[in-house]
Amino acid sequence: MNARLIIADHRKASNPWLVRQARASAVEQRLFCFPYAGGGAQVFQGWSDWLPPSIEVVAIQAPGKGTRLLEPPCASVHALCDELLAAMSPLLRDKPFSFFGHSNGALVAFELSCRLQARGLPQPRQLLLSASPAPWTRDFERPFSTMTDLEFKDALKELKGTPPEILDQKDLFDLLLPGLRADFSMPETYQFGWQQKLMIQTHVFYGEYDEITEQQILSWQDHVSEALTFQKIAGGHFFIHSHVEELTTAISGRLTSTRDLRARPEMMNAQR
Repeated sequence: MNARLIIADHRKASNPWLVRQARASAVEQRLFCFPYAGGGAQVFQGWSDWLPPSIEVVAIQAPGKGTRLLEPPCASVHALCDELLAAMSPLLRDKPFSFFGHSNGALVAFELSCRLQARGLPQPRQLLLSASPAPWTRDFERPFSTMTDLEFKDALKELKGTPPEILDQKDLFDLLLPGLRADFSMPETYQFGWQQKLMIQTHVFYGEYDEITEQQILSWQDHVSEALTFQKIAGGHFFIHSHVEELTTAISGRLTSTRDLRARPEMMNAQR
């Protein structure tokens, strides 16, 4: 174990929603990390080794996954955010914080940010959205919610985000199936309903070889008041794993920079 890390005390472990990667040095800010569909807090395991010791990584562990595998999963983005807001509230007031969300996690982080703003609660310093189309641009030609279990398994194989050992072991797959189905179906029922644009500094990471279109990425600007910035990562949809060093280096730079990053929007067309 890295010498900088210490074992979290019982108070940090008492909230099942939040897996806090404890630090040996003083924490100056927090980074809440929201995983992709089917993923849990383990997606961000080791991130404390990549980020400065002043940043505490707090990974989200939703019911139906990881250590909460046997709990009923949340059925919608709104239900998930209701539970999350209550669970996260104690950690939103004492230190500055930012949100990072990958794929489905970006949708959750965005919706949660909108709720915080609408209720006049502390807001993220930065909203970091990764590998996700703007939710109002999603196309559901093949809704996951209407697939049979076999069709759903085949779809997961095509996406290449679920380990083969899970898909090939029937008992294990059946155990994980409720949580997987709930996660992948969430975007189908999500409806954006906020009147005010989000007033948070927002940055979008996207994969060079992802199937998400440029217009879907640029459309995040539709409901964010400040100019977005963008960054291309040399990978596919799961660059969060294949290019973790590049990604966390970029995140670290944004969270620790003293410059006004809003003044330098890195538009996608300029990078291609």
